[in-house]
Amino acid sequence: MIDTGTGQTPVNVRVYSDGFSKDHKQSFISWAVAVTTLTIYTGWMHVLIGLMLASFFSRTCLYVLLAVWATTFLPAKPVLWNAFCRSWIFQTWREYFQFSYLNESTLDPAKNYIFVEFPHGVFPMSELVAGTLCQAIWPFFNIYAVAASSVFSIPFWRHFIAWLGGVPATPGNFKKVLKKGSVAVIVGGIAEMYMQHKRKERIKLLERKGFVRIAVEAGLDGGIIPVYHFGNTQVFDFWPQSLSGFARKQRAGLGLLVGRWGTPLPRKVPLYMVSGTPIPVPQVDKADTEKFNKTVDEVHAKVVAQLQELYDRHKASYGWADRPLVIE
Repeated sequence: MIDTGTGQTPVNVRVYSDGFSKDHKQSFISWAVAVTTLTIYTGWMHVLIGLMLASFFSRTCLYVLLAVWATTFLPAKPVLWNAFCRSWIFQTWREYFQFSYLNESTLDPAKNYIFVEFPHGVFPMSELVAGTLCQAIWPFFNIYAVAASSVFSIPFWRHFIAWLGGVPATPGNFKKVLKKGSVAVIVGGIAEMYMQHKRKERIKLLERKGFVRIAVEAGLDGGIIPVYHFGNTQVFDFWPQSLSGFARKQRAGLGLLVGRWGTPLPRKVPLYMVSGTPIPVPQVDKADTEKFNKTVDEVHAKVVAQLQELYDRHKASYGWADRPLVIE
C-alpha cells in the first residue's frame, strides 16, 4: 500500500511486504529457496572455515578458497543497486519472515535523515531484510548504511553489503554518505550480540552518542528517526557468550550462530519494523565545546526517550505486551 501523493507508505498502517497479507502462506519452492540461500548467507563463516580445513586435504578446495578470498581485492563501493534489491531471492526471504513494517510519519524527500536501528541482536537479520525493501518503502530516498568494518574484510559479505549501500562504520565514512543521502546505523553493534535475554529486550544506547555528534555537527535537516525491529532477537542464539569482552575489543562477532534445528539457518520468526517520528537536530559548531556537548546530550536524551515510547506503543501489536525493553 503506497500513498500515491508522496510515494510512501501511509502513516500508522502496518504493511506486509510485497503485497502479501498477514495470512499469506509461502509456497514450498519459495521456502526451499529461502532456506538454502539464507543458510549460505548467515552460515557463510562456517562455509569459509570448512573450506579452510578441507584445503589441507584437497587442492581443489584450496583453489576455491583462494579464488573466494581474491574477491576482497575488488572494490566494494556503496551503490544502492536497485535491481539487486528487487531480486526474487530477497522476496523469498521476506516471505520466510513474514516481514512487515509501519511508519509513524511521512518523510520529506528533500531532507536527509539518520535512521537509528535496534536491536542488532545476534545477527541484524531484520535490518538486512529491511535494507532490501528500502527503495520500495521510501522510493525517493537514497538510504545508505554504516556497518562494522570487519564485515568488509570478509569475501562475499563485503560486496553484498556494499550493493545495499553499506560502508565501513567510521566517522569519516558516516559524514561522507550523509552528504549524499540518508543513513541507517545499527547503534548497538557487536555488544548487542551478547545481550540476549529470555524475558526482555536489551539494547545498548545510553553511552552511544557518536551518531548524534555527527548529526549535530552536520545540522541534519531531516532529523534522527528511531527504528525498532520486533522479533530480531529471536532469530538466533549465540555461543559461547564468554567471548563477549574479547570480541568487542576486536570489533568482530566471535562465536557460532545457533538457529533453526541447531544450524546457522535463521528461525522462522515474524519480523516487524516500526519507524518513529523524526527528532529535530540543530547545527552547532564543534568549536563551541560547551554548547555542542550540551546539544548532543539533549538530542541523545530525546532519542532514548522516543525509542522507549516507540517500543511501548507497538509491543502489544506484535504480541510482546509483557516483554519490556531495557535500554543500557
